[in-house]
Amino acid sequence: MKVRPILALMAFVLVAPSPGFPATDVASYNIYMRRGLSGIQRGTVESLYSAKKDFEHIIRHEDWDAVHRSVAYHNLGVIGFMENNLDSAIKNYLSAIELNPEYSEAYFNLGGAYYKQGLLKKAEEVFLKAIELQPEYGRAHYSLGFVYLDQKKYDLARAHAEKAAEYGVPFRTLKERLAKISR
Repeated sequence: MKVRPILALMAFVLVAPSPGFPATDVASYNIYMRRGLSGIQRGTVESLYSAKKDFEHIIRHEDWDAVHRSVAYHNLGVIGFMENNLDSAIKNYLSAIELNPEYSEAYFNLGGAYYKQGLLKKAEEVFLKAIELQPEYGRAHYSLGFVYLDQKKYDLARAHAEKAAEYGVPFRTLKERLAKISR
């Protein structure tokens, strides 16, 4: 199955500390998070391995709040996706969502992993959840448009392509594919 370029885009998120998060823990958290994000950005086998260790360190600290640990799980999902280990990516995105059910980016990336596996119904469900949490989430509308295109639900695909454009997503591939179908 060919992967759409937009679905390969993953977000890298650094969460601001919550009230009551001890200052020393914030500093430690930020060190591990920045190092892990840097490893993802470099994208080499070695840097991804180190990034995994940093995110796993964050997760092991159960005294750190759920939102902070959910970001670490999310980023482990990003690494799994980058390594084409979709089962690992899905497991980690689901862990991030379990800790933080309002984490729209984790739903979005989970949708991308399901889509890449050809699980269109599951991808549709989680893209819709991302949009429910964040209605102006242009990338989720765009990706949902591809799901509907693959399901031959062209009116829904067009509607989400228009929403994506309305919310500033500059990608034209979906509109171009829909234009070819209209001919």
